[in-house]
Amino acid sequence: FPSFWFENTPQGKFMLNIAFGQSKYYVDNLSENVKRGNRQKLRNGVWPNKAPLGYKNIVESKTIEIDPEKAKIVKKAFELFAQGKSSFTQIAKLMQKGGITSYSGKPIKIDQITRMLKKKFYVGILEFNGEEFKASHPTFISKQLFERVQENIDKISRPREVSHDFAF
Repeated sequence: FPSFWFENTPQGKFMLNIAFGQSKYYVDNLSENVKRGNRQKLRNGVWPNKAPLGYKNIVESKTIEIDPEKAKIVKKAFELFAQGKSSFTQIAKLMQKGGITSYSGKPIKIDQITRMLKKKFYVGILEFNGEEFKASHPTFISKQLFERVQENIDKISRPREVSHDFAF
C-alpha cells in the first residue's frame, strides 16, 4: 500500500488487516465482473479471447475477422489433413513455410496443430468451459471438411490392440 503505512502495534495490524480485506474484496469482485462480461460476450456469439490461427482481432470494433493470408494456409492444412496423406509434422512445416510459426520462429508444435484441427471455432461453434455457443464470426472451414479431419484424427489417435499371447 504505497499511500499507507502501518505501525507494528495492535491497532496498526488491525488497520493492515482491514486494508487486505478491502483489496481482496476488490479483486474478487473484479473477477466476477470479468467472468460475467465473458459469459455475455459468448451468449452474443463473440469470442472473448485472442483469435485463433487464421483470424485476427480487430481492436477498434472488438471483433474477430478472417486474416486472408493466414486463413489460406490454415484451410490448406485442414484440406491436406482431411485427405489423410499428411502428418501433423508435415502440416507444421507447411504452416511454417506460409509464415505461421511460434513466437521464436520455429514450427508450431504438434499438440498445437492437433488442437487447431479439433477446434470447433472454425465451423462457428464457440467452446468455453465445457459449454458451446453459436458464433457470430465468419467461417472459412466447411462442416464437411471439419468432419473429415475429425475422422482422420480419430483414426490416428485410436488405441491399437496389442495382443501378447505368451506361453507363460
